Amino acid sequence: MQSGMLEVNGTKLWHLMNGQGLPVVLLHGGPGSYDYMEPVAEMLTRDYQVIRYDQRGSFRSAKKGPYHTAIMIKDLEQLRMSLGIERWVVCGHSWGAFLALAYTACYEERVEALIYMSGTGIDPDWHQDYRVNRLKLMQAADREEYTYLRSTVEQLSGKEQENALNRIRYLSAGTDLFYPERRHLLPKTESPYLNAEVNASVNSDTANWMVKNDFRLQVRKIRVPSLFVHGAADPRPAGYAARLSQLLSNSRMKVLPQAGHYPWIDQPALLCQTLRDFLNNYNLEKS
Repeated sequence: MQSGMLEVNGTKLWHLMNGQGLPVVLLHGGPGSYDYMEPVAEMLTRDYQVIRYDQRGSFRSAKKGPYHTAIMIKDLEQLRMSLGIERWVVCGHSWGAFLALAYTACYEERVEALIYMSGTGIDPDWHQDYRVNRLKLMQAADREEYTYLRSTVEQLSGKEQENALNRIRYLSAGTDLFYPERRHLLPKTESPYLNAEVNASVNSDTANWMVKNDFRLQVRKIRVPSLFVHGAADPRPAGYAARLSQLLSNSRMKVLPQAGHYPWIDQPALLCQTLRDFLNNYNLEKS
């Protein structure tokens, strides 16, 4: 096992590398969150070399901007170079799925395969459908509290605003599981586990990327084997990821029943089998 800080692209990134075999890099979501994908790594390290890291500005990595999509992509590429890896599988979750897609579009020659987990596609309209679904999934009391906090949080400041934002994230995260009794297994959403500056800046920049014609053309040219995985109960509608999957010529989509946004919490055995089946067999299907 190798872990610690690496000088990458003018900043320091915390990373951990474990296992042997085909390299697989795991990209956490947020943006501005932290490496919460240890359960996924544990599914793979027996047969694969798994790389995890905290992205720029996140938790154990240096809090050094700028924070935008292009620099996150460059960080990932320079991390690959620093680790001496020629080609790897990129596996991203939530916003990390977008990072995996964008990295593949820019550096496809360095990508063995793409795994896009619980992503939201490249149609900005997903936001509205997600908001509607999220509210529907909340209990009445939580929905009332969430709506009130969202309407008042901008009027607050300092610690009071931070507490309100943490409560909003907590209530929102409760809709992300099919089995709510497993809520204690969810990634942490409060400071220092979430960098709000990174989250706001990169989310805004990602929205701009989604509507760029040149980026959409790059995505259509992706030829590496690609697996799209989505929970059937994720409030972020699977249809947006499915439409993105259809743009790629060598892609398949797997919707997991009774799973929400974090399929390794709701359906760990099924997710493990899905990932391993893809990684064990994708070489036979490379175009």
